[in-house]
Amino acid sequence: MTTGGRVAETSLAGAADVLAGQVVDALRGRERPGLVAHVEACGDRTVVLGAVRLVGSDLFAPHLLADHLLDPGDVEVVSDSFACFPVVRAPASHEQHVTAWRDWATATALLRLADPGEPDPGPPGDAETVLGDPAEWRTWSVHVAQLAPLALPGLGGPVVDAVFGQPLAVGRGVTRSLLRRDYATVVRLARWTALLHHARIDLPLDPYLLTDHLRLYAGTGARTALDLTITRRLLEAA
Repeated sequence: MTTGGRVAETSLAGAADVLAGQVVDALRGRERPGLVAHVEACGDRTVVLGAVRLVGSDLFAPHLLADHLLDPGDVEVVSDSFACFPVVRAPASHEQHVTAWRDWATATALLRLADPGEPDPGPPGDAETVLGDPAEWRTWSVHVAQLAPLALPGLGGPVVDAVFGQPLAVGRGVTRSLLRRDYATVVRLARWTALLHHARIDLPLDPYLLTDHLRLYAGTGARTALDLTITRRLLEAA
């Protein structure tokens, strides 16, 4: 909704959905406004900066998958979002560990694109702390799904390395989520199957058939559309 040329966002989730939709448009070859324009159009700067943090590293999917150039204004907006919402320095709960890793992915992608000569920020912990034991694949695969924003080409890191070493556990998680019709989880896991396929890692399932199935049955929400669009671009680049 617009009011006097400004975007009226009613919630943080709504603002994040708008941003996710803009990333999808960019990945599909449509023109997207820069983050500066989005911040200026939003009625609440704090809300839109929170949305930037929610969408996180996926804001850079068009740069990593579609060769978009990084706008200096976008760098400033993402940096402002970290200033407005500081990262968790000593995560304790599982939710805090997930947030810390997602923030690490955002900061790492930003630094590599904006200043590739600088060293990456240090990871916020080890992979097992946030993922758990892959032998407990039911819980492990849910945790992997929660970290779907790390499933981007070239990001790497301990979590990506851990997932790359467990394609069978990922496949089991996908199958279980499909049987339970837990499409929110399986859509996120599908991103990981695409990244594994992109890395030439053998999978116990066909990621192309999985993605086609999800496009029919997983729904049409902004977050779902973003995950599936990234998945498709990863498969196209494989």
